[in-house]
Amino acid sequence: SIVATTCIRDSKRKDTDEATMLHAFSKYLAPRLSQGLSRASGLAASARRTLSTMPSPIKLAAKTARRTSSAIGSKGKKIMLVGGVAGAMVATAAVASADVGTPMAVSVYDVPLGRKMPDVVPCFIEVSRGSRNKYEWDNNMGFLKLDRVLHSAVFYPHNYGFFPQTLCGDGDPLDVLVMGDLPLVPGSLVDVRPIAYMVMEDEKGMDEKVLAVVSKDPHYVEMKSLRDVPEHVLREIAHFFSTYKALEKKKWVKVGGWRGTEDTLKLIEETHDSYKKKKLEGPIEYAGN
Repeated sequence: SIVATTCIRDSKRKDTDEATMLHAFSKYLAPRLSQGLSRASGLAASARRTLSTMPSPIKLAAKTARRTSSAIGSKGKKIMLVGGVAGAMVATAAVASADVGTPMAVSVYDVPLGRKMPDVVPCFIEVSRGSRNKYEWDNNMGFLKLDRVLHSAVFYPHNYGFFPQTLCGDGDPLDVLVMGDLPLVPGSLVDVRPIAYMVMEDEKGMDEKVLAVVSKDPHYVEMKSLRDVPEHVLREIAHFFSTYKALEKKKWVKVGGWRGTEDTLKLIEETHDSYKKKKLEGPIEYAGN
């Protein structure tokens, strides 16, 4: 700005010549250009040294997930860890800030259920309706990971996921089927209204399946109880789960009947209590991980 002011001022003078302008350049601008280039070179060298010693985003995400249990309870604020590139960026920031006492990340399994629980509960979506790809949340990695492609010629009739802060007899969170006209994005959190649940058991233990609707979907506002669900929908869901593991070795499924809304809300509260009790003993080792 000094050089610009000087040059504009001197250019209006009749006695200004090239030597005067060159003098202004050499006196004001040249030293500052030299200082700026030197500083930029130093910053670039520092950045290269930092990047060369920085762990990869995947390693940082895994490290963050492992350190979550020690951070919860000692920090008043939390940051949720999510999958994909965003998850790696959050993990990088969380690990980098750990040394200065800032909040760590929190697992998807520990996402708060909210004040309206159990009437409205957040559901973490793992599989979209119509898909044969069985994705599962990998709590150690901090990412949504493909577990397997269904061996049978079937597909998920509805969006599929689980309720955070719940723990069932099979060692995993409470599973949820979310009805809707369109697929939901895997890795998203969706507030749902529980309607009913299907009694089910597999090779790992009791594995009930809750049936719910998106709380903010106007097409399902009038669906409030098991009586409102078409009978064919219930038979279709039962048939899917009775056959989707049929071609997998050492796996089996026993499908029971359906329970109403009151029983479903009670199941959510019971599995939430199981989660809280297990959490007091230390970090939970989920069967899926």
